[in-house]
Amino acid sequence: MPEKRVATKTAKKAAKKLVHHPVNDLRRAYEHLGRIEIVEGALAGSPFVDVTTLTSLAQQQLGDGYSRNAADLLRAAEHVCFAALAPNRAAEPLISRDLRRALTIKFEGLMRRAEEQWEADEGPVKRQVIEELFARALDQARNAFDRGAYRPALEFARAAEALSQVGEGLPASLPDLGLLGRLAS
Repeated sequence: MPEKRVATKTAKKAAKKLVHHPVNDLRRAYEHLGRIEIVEGALAGSPFVDVTTLTSLAQQQLGDGYSRNAADLLRAAEHVCFAALAPNRAAEPLISRDLRRALTIKFEGLMRRAEEQWEADEGPVKRQVIEELFARALDQARNAFDRGAYRPALEFARAAEALSQVGEGLPASLPDLGLLGRLAS
């Protein structure tokens, strides 16, 4: 293929990625919610409450027309599910030095992106409603990583990174979970 044609094709692909299509956010939200529904029954305690809270908030955001926020909230909830269900033990001693280094680089990158994005949007974006969930995801990620439980650490870091992507449109308070939220805690 001639160079000019390859460059044009690459430019068109890049341009498509820059255009935001709200219908993609609806599709993402639908897919995340489906995966959450599959695994959520195995959750208990704090992860169950966090996932229920994020899911309820996402459904409220969908109703208010904030499908991108909803998709990111559900992505965070999905990662919390996986973190809670992942083995919570230290990594096997057979993990190579190269893999451990790769996991460390990925973890640090996720954590850095989450914290930078959260701080960068601190101004006009009102995210107090999810601030505690964000802080808890960061803390759980660090605790899991420090004890060598890399799978949950990466999932909690991904949850924090997803929450850092949530933008304008959040309500001032969390939706009322009713009896469900009180029983699970």
